[in-house]
Amino acid sequence: MPESKSSTRTRKSGASAVGRDGFQRLTAQVALGEVGTVLGLEVSRLARSCADWHRLLEVAALTHTLIVDEDGVYDPRHVNDRLLLGLKGTLSEAELVFLKQRMIGGRRNKARRGEFRLRLPAGYVWEEGEGVRMDPDERVRDTVGLLFRSFDRLGSAGAVAREFADQGLRFPRRDGFGSVKDPVLWGRLSISRALHTLKNPIYAGSYVYARHAPHAVDPEDPAAGGRILLPSAHPGYLSQEQFEKNVARLATNRSVYGEVRSPGSAREGGCLLQGIALCSVCGRRMSVYYRASRVWGYTCRCPYTSRVCQELNGWHVDELIEQQILEALRPEELELAVGALEQVEERAREIGRQWEKRIEAARYEADRAARRYRQVEPENRLVARTLESDWNAQLENLERLETEHRDAQRKPPLQLTAEQRRKIHDLAHDVPRLWKAPTTKNSQRKQIVRLLIEDVALRVLDEPFAIAVAVRWKTGTVTRHRAVRMNPTPHATSERVLARIRSLYLDKMDSEIAEILNAEGYRTGYRKLFTAESVSSLRLRNGLPKRKPSEARS
Repeated sequence: MPESKSSTRTRKSGASAVGRDGFQRLTAQVALGEVGTVLGLEVSRLARSCADWHRLLEVAALTHTLIVDEDGVYDPRHVNDRLLLGLKGTLSEAELVFLKQRMIGGRRNKARRGEFRLRLPAGYVWEEGEGVRMDPDERVRDTVGLLFRSFDRLGSAGAVAREFADQGLRFPRRDGFGSVKDPVLWGRLSISRALHTLKNPIYAGSYVYARHAPHAVDPEDPAAGGRILLPSAHPGYLSQEQFEKNVARLATNRSVYGEVRSPGSAREGGCLLQGIALCSVCGRRMSVYYRASRVWGYTCRCPYTSRVCQELNGWHVDELIEQQILEALRPEELELAVGALEQVEERAREIGRQWEKRIEAARYEADRAARRYRQVEPENRLVARTLESDWNAQLENLERLETEHRDAQRKPPLQLTAEQRRKIHDLAHDVPRLWKAPTTKNSQRKQIVRLLIEDVALRVLDEPFAIAVAVRWKTGTVTRHRAVRMNPTPHATSERVLARIRSLYLDKMDSEIAEILNAEGYRTGYRKLFTAESVSSLRLRNGLPKRKPSEARS
């Protein structure tokens, strides 16, 4: 017997008239006078919204429509009947609120016991009767742990995401609510996903319900609202202290200057004191400026009036700080070398394990496709062709991963040979050369500075041309220095350099002159190495025309 139409009709809540075509049609027919009586077992259930219910009563009163339920007959034109119907509608609307509160209360009581099923992030699954557990997939657990170890080493979510991309690593996720039956999907690690992972307290072993609520509450108080936090409710990937440290580190990575004490993350700009330079005049954190490829400095500008408190060039200050850093590092050179070796080798092992497990998973998929192909009857070509195509796709994916793995092994970090280990030891005993090496990034120099220095207070002195520098080290010690500002004349290059250029420019190209000057120990007016562009600029300003060596010899 076919199922009746009424039995398949979807039930809808009366909290709103939106989407309730039947109620809207009833109201329209009552307004048109086509209905004489509205019948129902409990007419107040027609609408659980006072606005919709009183609108129906008003229309029924205008069209002389009666309302009948099991308690009696009501005429909306009479004040007593209308008052009683309005009271029934109000109680019906309040009933929804009570039902919702009881449902929320039951859910919160379940959450206080740690039994309410949350939407779990990557690395965790939900087991019935057990609650939150670590993902049984070893590759998933290792990848999540690698993210936290990389952040501890790099210090920013963006750097972690870039390292995953450079090394060809993928990050897992499970759709749904962390069911182990859902397949693991692997994709690119974005910066936002890295941030959500680092800020999620579940990785510290805490069960958190409504974690975006403004405050935490006592889980034993049933009347309390807001966030429910149960520490040490399940195994974690890191300790609670490390999680709080990571959150605080993310907060300091925000590049906010002025009165807010937030140095921001170390970036690739030339200013060595970016984020940790303070103004000695007003006490605000100084911002940096870059006006050309070789011109940068520090400025203090009031955020309310845009008035410049003081502004100074950064080269001579950075040179002073650089000297102080190199002197502080000398007693720890050997320890730095050993630590660098251990970090590089550990990174190489972790990335190697990730690639091995990724290839192992691809090899399993290829073997499973092969088993499925061999189990089909050869005569069933419609199915055999599909399974054969799937087998070939899995083999191609396995070959592609193996090729990418070989390419990734050629990139740092890699396994170090005995010769490479010896070179690192030798280089660590020459920290100035390592500091000035072209391969050393500005962000790496800034990270070293921040490990040793808390902040640096700067003040421009008028007489003589100098800058007062107060360095507050991580140990609490404050050292005071004076950085001499450069001669403000537009051409600060010495006459000896100009004379040497005059003796060389007829027989040498600008690039060759720059190499000779650098080899002889000469420097520009800003105490930098010479380049072909700087030699050409000096030559033209001093009236030395550009000639080719062949023209000069002829």
